[in-house]
Amino acid sequence: MHKQFDPILLEVMNNELTAVAEEMAITMKRTARSIVAKEGGDFSTALVDAEGRLIAQGMAVGAHLGYIVGVMPSVLKKFGGNLQSGDIIAANDPYWGLSHLPDIVLIMPIFWRDELCGFAAVVEHHTDIGGRFPGGMGIACAEIYEEGIRLPGVKLYSAGTPNQALLDLIGANVRAPQDVLGDLEAQAAACRRGEQGFRAVLDKYGRDTVAECNAELRQYSERAVRSRIQAVPDGIYTCEDVFEDDGLGGPGVKLVVSIHVQGDTVTVDFAGTDPQVKSAINVPPNLIGSIVQVVFRSVLGLDVPANSGLLAPIRVTAPEGSIVNPKFPAAVGARGQLMWRIHDMLFAALAQVIPERVFAAGEGGVNMLVYAPKIENETPPLLLEMYASGWGGRPTCDGVDGTMPLIMGGAFRSNPAEAIEREIPVIIEGFGFVPDSGGAGQFRGSLAVYRKWRFLTDGRAMIRTCRVKSVPYGLAGGESGSPFQVLLESDSQQVTFPPQIMIDAAVRAGDRLLHVQPSAGGYGDPWQREPRSVLEDVLDEKMTVPYAEKTYGVVIDPQTFQLDTERTAALRQTHNGDLKTKEERGQSTTMNGEVHGVKP
Repeated sequence: MHKQFDPILLEVMNNELTAVAEEMAITMKRTARSIVAKEGGDFSTALVDAEGRLIAQGMAVGAHLGYIVGVMPSVLKKFGGNLQSGDIIAANDPYWGLSHLPDIVLIMPIFWRDELCGFAAVVEHHTDIGGRFPGGMGIACAEIYEEGIRLPGVKLYSAGTPNQALLDLIGANVRAPQDVLGDLEAQAAACRRGEQGFRAVLDKYGRDTVAECNAELRQYSERAVRSRIQAVPDGIYTCEDVFEDDGLGGPGVKLVVSIHVQGDTVTVDFAGTDPQVKSAINVPPNLIGSIVQVVFRSVLGLDVPANSGLLAPIRVTAPEGSIVNPKFPAAVGARGQLMWRIHDMLFAALAQVIPERVFAAGEGGVNMLVYAPKIENETPPLLLEMYASGWGGRPTCDGVDGTMPLIMGGAFRSNPAEAIEREIPVIIEGFGFVPDSGGAGQFRGSLAVYRKWRFLTDGRAMIRTCRVKSVPYGLAGGESGSPFQVLLESDSQQVTFPPQIMIDAAVRAGDRLLHVQPSAGGYGDPWQREPRSVLEDVLDEKMTVPYAEKTYGVVIDPQTFQLDTERTAALRQTHNGDLKTKEERGQSTTMNGEVHGVKP
């Protein structure tokens, strides 16, 4: 029998702790040095209890939630009682519970009345981490030793005193020391803000009350998750896909995910997935767990406290030595490409059992440009920027245009051109939607987004994209999204790059690089789309008049932009009659059991 708690106290406690984590994020945002942190928001903040369990989360990238929880066992094992007030531990080792080397987490123990009561944690994707490739995400690395500096849990601060030797070592080995060192200071400041806020909560309520409330909040979140899982029919829901290649242009990589729903528990199993590869697209298991948690939190429609109770009913297993559970020292820097594909596969599997809660595939993942300019006699700035097309069509509404994928969370965004051009020798010559590109459907997928850069100095440009030999799938009769394209204009010549998930090219001053991202898949029959919604898209210049008529059967006057309801009704009636005739002849008008190339 559960102890009776004052529900008002629980709600107040939850919000006070969440507010502390949010204040940490605000501190980080206002003090960070790099564009990727202060503008893009690629960081997360959290409070953790003394046993390493999540108790509150601030503004966050969804996938980061699992990093912080995943690294805590290693921190507690290594440092145990060897912690004191003012210590700050730094770690980025994927084999220590993290994701890839550019993601550095700072963890600060919080003491109250000489007792360890919890930790403040901030994880951030840094501009660079040294290694063979700018940005630390080069795909051609074979071992983690090539990817940059590894921090297997070291004290960046001891009792409040910075470890200057370690800071000097980091600064000497990264391409953007001003960004990396500046952001580490911002992370430390955010941790101190978390320490201050958590101590204030302990002063107000006392340690026992805070611990008891957190235990009840964990149980509440766990009960809510189990209740939602209980409503999903028991069964095994499987999806298979083949990723573009092995990261080096070799054979495609087979991915298999099986979702076992039994009662109020879920096991997500990756048995059957190919072995790890000799490139950097291998995915550490802790990141896989993070993706699974975000997907289930989405489809279950949960609005409950973000704590470790969310994780309890969901188990993730992956064969050791597979591409989703690689053995040391496999490289993992470019794990993002597979991360997005696994995200889409989980949704495709769940579409078999709860299609009303699942949306079609997005553009395939966050796309990325790394630009390393060559400037003599100084440390050049390094541009790391990420951007995305948006979400796939949903069961009741369109995909969200121009926003980051679900697992990146609401705090993450594209970098504004003004901020980039102020610090980097590059001009953003174009950034916008591509008309007529979204996967057609009753609820269309988000449009493709293009981005165009003009480089002002010689340098090196690397583009990461995640779907180059496939397109985002549609659901329930929705059409697939459009493919990617990368063009380089140099000396009045135009070069179209072949379909590669990582493009690495030398660029010269004056060169222009254009990247057209894939668009997202649609949901439902396009000819069932509300004509007024099609008209709105035409008026917003997201569709052209001819495309609206051809793809959606909606007739719009090209001069007045008025909807012709009579001709639209007649055209759709003819279309429906043609479909009926095909069905009578035995010709398939629906998908053959596959989700546009993904096998359920």
